[in-house]
Amino acid sequence: MKQSLLKKISYIAACTMLAGAVGATAVYAANEGNNDAAEQDTPAVEEKAQENKDNEPEKDETVYVLTKASGAVNKVIVSDHLKNIDAKSLLTETSELKNVINVKGNETYSENGDTRTWNAGGNDIYYQGTSNEELPMDISISYKLDGKDITPEELLGKSGRVSIRFDYTNKLYEDVTINGEKTRVYVPFAAVTGMLLDDDHFRDIEVTHGRKMDDGDRTFIVGAAFPGLSDSIGIDTGRYEIPEYFEVTADVTDFELANTVTIATNEVFNGLDIDLDADEQKLTEDADKLSDAMNKLIDGTDRLHDGLAELLDKSSALTDGVGTLRDGADQLKDGAAKANDGAAQLYTGSEKLSAGLDTLDSKSAQLTAGSEQVFNSLLDMANSQLEAAGIAGTKLTIANYAETLDKLIASLDGDNALKTAQDTAKKQVTEAVEAKRSAVEAEVTKAVTAQVTEKVNEAVRASVTEKVTEAVKAKVLAGVLATQNMTVEQYQQGVAAGVIDEATQKKIDGAVNAQLASDEIKAQIAGATEQQMQTPEVKAQAEAALAQQLQSDEVKAAIKQNTDEQVQKLIDENLNSKDVQDKIKAGAGEAKAGAAKLKALKEQLDSYNTFYTGLAQYTDGVAQAADGAKQVKDGLGTLSDGTKQLADGTGALADGVKQLDDKVPALIDGITQLTDGSVELADGTKRFSDEGISKLVDLVGGDLGQAIDRFNAMSDLSKRYETFSGGNGAVKFIYRTDAIEK
Repeated sequence: MKQSLLKKISYIAACTMLAGAVGATAVYAANEGNNDAAEQDTPAVEEKAQENKDNEPEKDETVYVLTKASGAVNKVIVSDHLKNIDAKSLLTETSELKNVINVKGNETYSENGDTRTWNAGGNDIYYQGTSNEELPMDISISYKLDGKDITPEELLGKSGRVSIRFDYTNKLYEDVTINGEKTRVYVPFAAVTGMLLDDDHFRDIEVTHGRKMDDGDRTFIVGAAFPGLSDSIGIDTGRYEIPEYFEVTADVTDFELANTVTIATNEVFNGLDIDLDADEQKLTEDADKLSDAMNKLIDGTDRLHDGLAELLDKSSALTDGVGTLRDGADQLKDGAAKANDGAAQLYTGSEKLSAGLDTLDSKSAQLTAGSEQVFNSLLDMANSQLEAAGIAGTKLTIANYAETLDKLIASLDGDNALKTAQDTAKKQVTEAVEAKRSAVEAEVTKAVTAQVTEKVNEAVRASVTEKVTEAVKAKVLAGVLATQNMTVEQYQQGVAAGVIDEATQKKIDGAVNAQLASDEIKAQIAGATEQQMQTPEVKAQAEAALAQQLQSDEVKAAIKQNTDEQVQKLIDENLNSKDVQDKIKAGAGEAKAGAAKLKALKEQLDSYNTFYTGLAQYTDGVAQAADGAKQVKDGLGTLSDGTKQLADGTGALADGVKQLDDKVPALIDGITQLTDGSVELADGTKRFSDEGISKLVDLVGGDLGQAIDRFNAMSDLSKRYETFSGGNGAVKFIYRTDAIEK
């Protein structure tokens, strides 16, 4: 075999072992994982791939992805290191980042689209920026408590069996043609997740696709996955499992979880470059067929030897067992005959028992109906007594008598008796007074009407007096002005023109007021007012005002309030009268006596109800017993038939076991010879496989041709994906989840 083939096989084996390093005992189907999610995303490799530009600096990029506890992205921060290998004064790069900040120096930059030029001054550049671009890999974190899905917020502080699962989805791929077939190949990302668990909260920890290390206080968990790798290289998932998820399960008390960190990179696969010629491909195919056949042959010889060895080991037990079986068969034959006789006797007895119970059960309906009729007769008598005592609206039945009587007794017994009598008296007094409400309201209305009439007349008189006074005052003013040889009109014009001074005005006003204060003028005003009050016009005005007031809401409310007060006053007076109070005392005594009678009535009904209920249970039991007796009879009939067949069969069994016991020695000799031959066959087969076939198959390593083509396509894709933000270099992604804590 060529030395180059050994190197190629070794490289592929190393990559396969890297993918399986985190281990798993379960192997799942090739169609599982996150392939569906990849189908829904637009291939992004060609958009991200950058041509190597001689004048662009090499970039070392770290993408920090800050996520929620569920894996949903909160923020993306990109940190870049531009390597100024030639100590240039200017560094020009391609980058899609926004909000770029120099984090380690004072160097400035200018931008032109996606091109950024740094005034480097011979220095390396360290900077950070943000991006809204789609990430090449998503992480989804799910949680279960005792096998049921739960959100991280709901899980906080809970206890039970908890599972935390990280699913990784690779979204960068290309469809390439390998051996004439279209094949989807993903950018190969290796994802490693770490978490630290407090042993006070987490116990009995199990890890799928990962490892755990415990220092006594805390357990460090690390898991790894290679999303899309299994599909890319077309590996046989029946032989190897390349994990695409990582899971931790533990018994948890008062759940909380610190931040988890996941590192994802494609650099692991960038050095892969393999070639394979046609002869080696043919050798691989033949080796696969030979290996499968050899494994089946080894498995077959091992199972043959194990089976024969176990059969030989059990041969002595077979000899003893057949002898014991022969003795037991004879005993069974005798016992079966006795059982057959006993079963026949039991069946005869069960027939008599079933007939007797059927007769008893046939009378149960009459007995139950008679007891119910008696119970209803007692209740009819009780209802008649209640109606005669004035307790109407209550009908006792078998179902409600106890509850109904308990309520009546409670309402008539103790303090309730006095309260019931008081309530009854108050109701009667209230009804009597309310019957006279219309008369009370009429008296109240009459009194209110008188009050309103008086107020209306006073208001009208005041209005008339004011008008009369104004008229008289005008005449008096005219008389006073006549003494000054002026008319009222001339006076008003002089005042308006300022010709008549203030002193003259006061003098004239004083003369007018002096006359108005005289008894003569007052009498004149009073007489004129009284004459006006008797005129039809003023009377009509007073009547209209009175009617309006009587229809107002205020007056109506006053009438209603006064009526209610008078009615309540009459109720209180009547209720506190000696006659009513004597009736209340007498009623309370009667109520107590009635409660005692009701208690006695209930005790009588309870006593009969006990008999009635017990009778129903008895008849139900008889019916069940009759049914059971029929089943027993039928079962014993079947048993009797079976015991007869058993007696016949045990006789034949005893004869057959005797013949088997005679043939056992010859059987053991044959098994011994077969066992010795199987040992030689198994040893020879394994030696041939170990010394010849296994070494040849391990050297070839299975179907290398197509696997190597896939590896090469995947490696080429990985090399072309250099950075997340654009430009030349390498990139790694660091995902940090939020802690779940109080």
